[in-house]
Amino acid sequence: MFAEYDPDHLIKRLFGISPENIASTVILAPTRRIAAELVNQLQKPQTFGTWFTGVSGFLETDVFVTVLDNVRYAPGMADCVYFLQFAGVKNLIYTGSIGGLAKGMKIGDFILVKEAERGDGASGYFSPIYDPAIANQEFLDQIRPILQATANEEGYQLFEGRIFTTDSLAAETVEFLTALQTRGFLGIEMETSALYVVARCAGMRAVAAHVISDLPLDRKTLFDEFTDVEKERRASAYSHLVNTWVKVARILASEER
Repeated sequence: MFAEYDPDHLIKRLFGISPENIASTVILAPTRRIAAELVNQLQKPQTFGTWFTGVSGFLETDVFVTVLDNVRYAPGMADCVYFLQFAGVKNLIYTGSIGGLAKGMKIGDFILVKEAERGDGASGYFSPIYDPAIANQEFLDQIRPILQATANEEGYQLFEGRIFTTDSLAAETVEFLTALQTRGFLGIEMETSALYVVARCAGMRAVAAHVISDLPLDRKTLFDEFTDVEKERRASAYSHLVNTWVKVARILASEER
């Protein structure tokens, strides 16, 4: 249906900007701190938004990137990614917060997502539920050493593997989360499976890497208190992840020249 529409018309209606003003590399950053730090590094920023909001701008003089800051929950992620294909987007980086489930994790550590279990409902509208939600392997292999170097230099641990995408915060009971931990899931969040499924269907490369913001099985949740050390470690992790994506954006831009 939507392929019948003029791409310029679609993008202007949904993003409030022309397709040529959306970069080939888009960073999806619903965590406010991450989005703000990314935007602060942009030169000649152009703020836009209708249905989806964000900022396009330049890192240095010739590295053009777009940051989307309001894509939350699987339905919003699925729709956003689907429509970004009409702007000619090639690379999608999703970076946010995740609840860590594996033993030995600390607040602020990183999870590079290889696969996301499809506990969401939105991705099923785009691909049969038995299809896996996996990162683009080439993109994953390209980003891994850069992110690992950041983790090594700054004292964080990088975990890589499978997470669970859910549609319900209220359903994250101790029993449910313990079952996920037993099955080897590294974390739980609310968007990545939709990203991976729709990006694959639309022919875009996608990868997700998150900061462990909470440890629900250790009583470190949205509703619990964190120590000052934990708060500082999480905040620093967000900043270091931002710097990592700046490096990645520069590499991707050099490859397109």
